[in-house]
Amino acid sequence: MSSEAATPPGGGGTGGAQVAETELQAGAIGFWGNMVQAVTHIAPGLNVLLGLTFIVSFAGVTAPIAYLLGGIICLGVAVVLTQLAKQFTGAGGYFLYISRTIGPRFGWLTTWLYFLYDPVAIGTVCAFTGSLVHDTLKAQYGWNVPWWLIFAALVICVTLFTLFGIALSVKVMLALAVIEVGVFLALMISGLVSPGPGGINFDSFNPSNIPSGNGLYLGIVFTILALSGFESVAPLGEETENPKRNLPLAIVGSTIVVALFYMFVNWGVLVGHGTADLKNFTSASQIFDLAERLWGGAWVIILIAVVNSALAVCIAIQNATTRVLFDMGRVGALPSFLAKVHPKYKTPWNAIWFLSGVTLLIGLGLASWLGPVKTFGMIGIMQTLGLIIVYCMGNIGAMLFYGREKRDEFNWFLHGVVPVLTTIALVWVFWKNVETLHPFSPKNAYDYSPLIVIIWTVIGLAIVLYASRTGKEEWLKKAGESAQLRAETATELAHRPAL
Repeated sequence: MSSEAATPPGGGGTGGAQVAETELQAGAIGFWGNMVQAVTHIAPGLNVLLGLTFIVSFAGVTAPIAYLLGGIICLGVAVVLTQLAKQFTGAGGYFLYISRTIGPRFGWLTTWLYFLYDPVAIGTVCAFTGSLVHDTLKAQYGWNVPWWLIFAALVICVTLFTLFGIALSVKVMLALAVIEVGVFLALMISGLVSPGPGGINFDSFNPSNIPSGNGLYLGIVFTILALSGFESVAPLGEETENPKRNLPLAIVGSTIVVALFYMFVNWGVLVGHGTADLKNFTSASQIFDLAERLWGGAWVIILIAVVNSALAVCIAIQNATTRVLFDMGRVGALPSFLAKVHPKYKTPWNAIWFLSGVTLLIGLGLASWLGPVKTFGMIGIMQTLGLIIVYCMGNIGAMLFYGREKRDEFNWFLHGVVPVLTTIALVWVFWKNVETLHPFSPKNAYDYSPLIVIIWTVIGLAIVLYASRTGKEEWLKKAGESAQLRAETATELAHRPAL
């Protein structure tokens, strides 16, 4: 590390900004860079295409209400997360937060379950997108483009855009996000201008049109995964300018913006399709059909936007996951080779290559065996279950930290009511996910999801027990260490983040 980078607080900064003392590129991104990371990780375009028809099958025309209520639950989680992000700065995300607030062993176990969420997502998203492009092009034009070819192209792009600096990946994500958001906003407006059977109406916002309480509940269940991703900015704390300010703003801001985006874009799509004819609204192809009715041959823009969304979310996932792997390798909770940082690009070089290998294994292994669609569904359920546990642990950590160590800052609403209510809601969502599955007598691929979570949890507990019994827990002392903040140097000030 250069002597300039090691300048102590107040020793070189002239702009008043703070950055972390880190081997990564300190202060590389600002507020808008974090917003781009969070929004693209949520993948609004991809989730409109994949999620809406599914949620309509439960909530009917009131699917936008399900998105609103799911957004409120996620906003509660996001608010609690900001209370941790403003206290701790580090690349570990939930690993750092839980290690510091509850205990290192719980931090390790929580991150072990996090590995069921983000690291496996890139392979499934790229494989599913490859399958979607293959099926759509074959149906529309008769072209037979192998799904694995699209998969490979996406993985190569994700790897290249994340190897050579966080600033590069954020700029790429911004360009992709503008395309996907712009295209789906245009589809919403077109649907409202040229509505289908039923005309333009506000039935989607009328609670009396909810088909059943259980249907609405199930619709909300699947909005949680559709809105997840706001937490992905936490592992970028060491590369963020003024992280204790910018991370909380991006976490809450992205959750609100995307929840509103879902609510109104999906309303426009339903009106465009025709709210009087939703019985036929059963697959993603219906959105392509709507675009073809509204735009003619330009419907293919929707397919391009979906591919853009898939690429953007995978870059965001790779950014977040590799920082967690880097931090765990740095403290010794995972093999130390994961902590290697490229001297020029300041990226976790080995962690990126390692995760790309995991992605290839999942995409060319599991997806080739089960098929991209079944793999996407099975891992999607598994991701939701793992993510809910991670969110709940974050809620518990915030309550304990402010209740024990920050009593003077304790707020009964922020550190009591919100985390308790959102945890109850998340536990309920967890139950709704598993109550119709048969993990101990599987009948289809989806039934294996909770069983995988159980087996993975048992393995994690066994690893912790082994480390405890053999005295291999030196990393416990470092697991909850937050990166020190210092004033921005003159060089960093001269190269303030573009976003």
